[in-house]
Amino acid sequence: MAETEDAIPRQIQASTLPPPQPSYVLRGHNAQVHSVRFLRRNTRLLTGDAEGWVVLWNLATKRAVAVWRPHGSAILGVKDWGEDKIVT
Repeated sequence: MAETEDAIPRQIQASTLPPPQPSYVLRGHNAQVHSVRFLRRNTRLLTGDAEGWVVLWNLATKRAVAVWRPHGSAILGVKDWGEDKIVT
């Protein structure tokens, strides 16, 4: 059986560049963030964490607009519902 080009093992090259650094870090959760959703044409960000907290962020100011705890345990998903409602 003849060897084909696909049968030749290929080496994976590791990058010599350092990992990219974040442009900004939003600080508002004390637990792991489980859910993230962009809202209002990417001007707001909705995040939910492992302790049941939800934070609504204004991305222009990089500040929390609202913080609340709708559940006593982990937030597994967040979604907008209409113009002014949020489902967790």
